[in-house]
Amino acid sequence: MEENKIIRIGVIGAESTGKTLLCEALAKHYETVWVPEFAREYFNDSSIYVYTANDLVNIAKRQLELEVECEKKAKKYLFCDTTLITLKIWAELEFESIPGFIEEHLSKIKYHHYLITNNDLAWVEDDLRQNKFDRDVILEMNINEVKKLGGAYGLISGTQEQRLESAILTIDQLA
Repeated sequence: MEENKIIRIGVIGAESTGKTLLCEALAKHYETVWVPEFAREYFNDSSIYVYTANDLVNIAKRQLELEVECEKKAKKYLFCDTTLITLKIWAELEFESIPGFIEEHLSKIKYHHYLITNNDLAWVEDDLRQNKFDRDVILEMNINEVKKLGGAYGLISGTQEQRLESAILTIDQLA
């Protein structure tokens, strides 16, 4: 790996599997920045219960912009709390089709590694979580999408502390 090259880590998985907490903890551990999931901000201003595929495209575009902005501030690693894989799966499940923008950009955005969060954490309800789709199905869809893209990944399981330890071991092997 080039010394000045930022190592991009995509953190993906079903709802309520600890992705955000993992990104925050990893960024703190490695003294770098992380990219929050823009969908959470987006749906603070519009309804999570009434949206279109075009909303997912708008979320995807801003998510990618945030990655570019954050990468400029990153030190060695950039942790991305979701990727276009998440939006592709969301579109497939919700609309049974994938917007062209998401499909087109999915393979263009490169991550050095994916951390896929397992479903072994208890569901935690919040205003932006719908739990409409089976988390095991979503987990398998995430794994299959990473494989289709030819990406390397690790399945992150256990308590939040165990997840962090496992993720750090995986990431340290990338350097």
